[in-house]
Amino acid sequence: MHIAVLAKVVPDYLVPSMDFELSNNRAHERFSRMLGLYDENAIETAIQIKEKTSGSLTLISYGSENDIQFLRKGAAMGADQLILVKGTSDDAAVIAGNLMAALQSIDNVDLVLAGQQSADMDRGVVPGILAQMLGVPFIPQIGDVDHENGSWTVTQITAQGKRELEFSGPGVLSITSIPENVPRIPAVRAIFAAKKKPVIKLESTDQKKMALNELEVAIPKIECVCEFIDVEDPGQAVRILLNRLNEERYL
Repeated sequence: MHIAVLAKVVPDYLVPSMDFELSNNRAHERFSRMLGLYDENAIETAIQIKEKTSGSLTLISYGSENDIQFLRKGAAMGADQLILVKGTSDDAAVIAGNLMAALQSIDNVDLVLAGQQSADMDRGVVPGILAQMLGVPFIPQIGDVDHENGSWTVTQITAQGKRELEFSGPGVLSITSIPENVPRIPAVRAIFAAKKKPVIKLESTDQKKMALNELEVAIPKIECVCEFIDVEDPGQAVRILLNRLNEERYL
């Protein structure tokens, strides 16, 4: 069993939106970088499959060589090798095309996992485009993944609940966050061992871009309004507060 996980190194997603700053329509370079939030859920899911099947795990990313230091966290969690496709494009089709080339450079990948969306642009489209390029099924928002008798059984998490799906052969799944795939904290020994795991660097290739143009990227503006409830009786203050929240339809 060979699992591949797609991971993206992104700006610190814990920075409050009011402190966020753009430069050329992307996060400013001053922000620290880290593995994507949902990508770590995908890595944890892949490790659990690897442990059940005695398989192998390859972590694949598209980005700069500087990203390798952050990708090694995935190696410390349990990935056996890293593949970095060196490139700077932000076009989803270009990224998917280069990730496909990386997948085709290794043998017998049984399943491809990715985070349900990147932690910077929140687009969540690359896994679907990649699946179309590979000609395999794509299922988004997956929580549980199980492999038995040659078939994959997956649980899709939706706003209305869950549904179980089954398919055979290779496929691409985007993984959402559930309590069962909270990323494990690597042991100190694993962190040091990750520095010795192989890193394969590939040059990016020309790919056809998506047929759309990005016109603008903006950070939502947050407006704060402070209103004092000028009464001394706490009970009356609570009643007034509840009425105000109801009037504004927060309750």
